[in-house]
Amino acid sequence: MSFSSRFVVFYGENGAGKTNILEAISLFSSDRGLRKATIVDLNSLKATPFSWHLELALEKDKYKTFLSTGAQNGRRLAKIDNVSVDSLSKFEEIIWILWAIPSMNNVFMGQSDRRGFFDHLVNGYDAGHKQALKTLSKLQKERLHVIFYRKDERWLDVLEKKISEESIKVTRYRLNFLEVLENIFKNHPSDFLRPKISISGAIERIYTAQTEEDAILEIASVLKHNRFTDADKQTTSVSCHRTFWQVEHPKTFLESEQCSTGEQKAFLISLILATLRIYQQSRSGIPVLLLDDLMVHLDNISRKKLVHELLAINVQTFFTGTDKNLFDDLLGIAQMYQVKKSICTDMTNSS
Repeated sequence: MSFSSRFVVFYGENGAGKTNILEAISLFSSDRGLRKATIVDLNSLKATPFSWHLELALEKDKYKTFLSTGAQNGRRLAKIDNVSVDSLSKFEEIIWILWAIPSMNNVFMGQSDRRGFFDHLVNGYDAGHKQALKTLSKLQKERLHVIFYRKDERWLDVLEKKISEESIKVTRYRLNFLEVLENIFKNHPSDFLRPKISISGAIERIYTAQTEEDAILEIASVLKHNRFTDADKQTTSVSCHRTFWQVEHPKTFLESEQCSTGEQKAFLISLILATLRIYQQSRSGIPVLLLDDLMVHLDNISRKKLVHELLAINVQTFFTGTDKNLFDDLLGIAQMYQVKKSICTDMTNSS
């Protein structure tokens, strides 16, 4: 398929295969795609041997780049211009992808999902954040293992210092992103309600109260003090994985959990739009937004507002929906595809 428009729409009945197309595009991010599926889950039930393959060609300033990814022998492979790369994150130097899907409707209801959502946004702003989170998780698991089985005091001292250093990195990345996000909110008006966002936790309190060097020493000291407690509970009690992301209504100051479904939807949209602006300022590459079954949850006025803001941001956007009428505001400017039983029919010029 060839997409030459800023806006591409796939419409059809539930189960027709619309989301599969968006998922295929999302697999060119460094994450597991919009459904967070494993490479095993992505394999066709009828396919033998186990394998799948995707190719994507991008054109920017008349220059084409060819990306490919797939699974072979249980491993995920990636290539750029037919040259193998060692990490999917290499794709994000060329294309960066954000998405909003139905399962994200409750992202503001629980801390775990909310933390994952915001960390995904921070990852796109600074790739170092994702690596720091990975390193931190690995170190914390190793520390718990040493506490429980080896009880090596010297090695624990080393691990706890490394954990402290990575914790400071993660906190810095998060706070930097929030500062940039606040500037975007201030300098780029939006018709969608924007939340007030902050983060808090033990690590954040230590980080903001002193220099980074002193903060590292204090975190290491707290970890050392909590060794027996952490060993007993098999968890790291003071950790960036326990950071609380606070999302509030900007006028009523109600927590997001207490806000209406419509307000939460507005929060999600405004955050994605603002993050797209952040990425455009901080990254090269082609921006792509995937909106799966979003328009059905918006009224006519909100749909018009969304199209207007997307035009201003200059991002290629892919939509799905069950009803063609949901996309009346895109008629004449979008490529329109009807999807039936996984077959796409171009209806762009159809009345």
